Amino acid sequence: MKLTLIVTTLLFSQLTFSQNKTICGQNDDRVLSDDSKIGRASRASSNIGCTVTMIGRSCAISVGHCVGALEKVSFNVPLSVNSQATPSAETDIYYRTKDFLRYKDNGSGNDWAVIRLMPNKITSQYPGDVQGHYQVDLGLGTKKGDRVRITGFGSDKSDPIRNFAQQTHSGNIEKLGSFFNKAKLGYSVDTMGGNSGSSVILERTNKIIGVHSHGTCSSSGGYNEGTFIAKNKIFKQVISECLKWEETL
Repeated sequence: MKLTLIVTTLLFSQLTFSQNKTICGQNDDRVLSDDSKIGRASRASSNIGCTVTMIGRSCAISVGHCVGALEKVSFNVPLSVNSQATPSAETDIYYRTKDFLRYKDNGSGNDWAVIRLMPNKITSQYPGDVQGHYQVDLGLGTKKGDRVRITGFGSDKSDPIRNFAQQTHSGNIEKLGSFFNKAKLGYSVDTMGGNSGSSVILERTNKIIGVHSHGTCSSSGGYNEGTFIAKNKIFKQVISECLKWEETL
């Protein structure tokens, strides 16, 4: 009975990380990519889960509903083998600190996480120093119709080497806020399970404006959703808090 409960819980957890991420339209337009600043997040004992992006030497962002998968972050992830996720080299794997985990999991517009990663166990270097990092746009210069890019480690049942390997796609911002939630962000960009936590990068500035969390596209189109950083006061504050702490490193 206990074994059944444990297995069911683990399966449910993995499905939670992967569910409701969708392709916008008839075709999956994601292509393979190799952005070293974006890592695959997982439990310490796993190789799949969500996506994380470095925003500083140790600070990284993702989404709150991925909190169970934010234990280990792997960069420079190899292609999968027979659809099975391949682990990164030990020098490209980093673990989350125990003293900094801030997150919300309240639906698109308020689903975010900020974490700090420890230095690599072999190199003793912080991930942002080795892999690089993106700047975060905390302003309000973004507008509907702007082109954004989402890169992450989504599932791909059509190609065994791409399943949970890094892929990327770009599309337009379709929604900036709603009557009830001004931080809701919508974009016509293809994603799948495992893309949760992917940063939304404004292509004209190459800066992060949001994080991806929910899939609401269909075969007829539509848009997927996430959280717009500039309109989420607490998310902005926590990002600034993390980056300010880095000044002491």
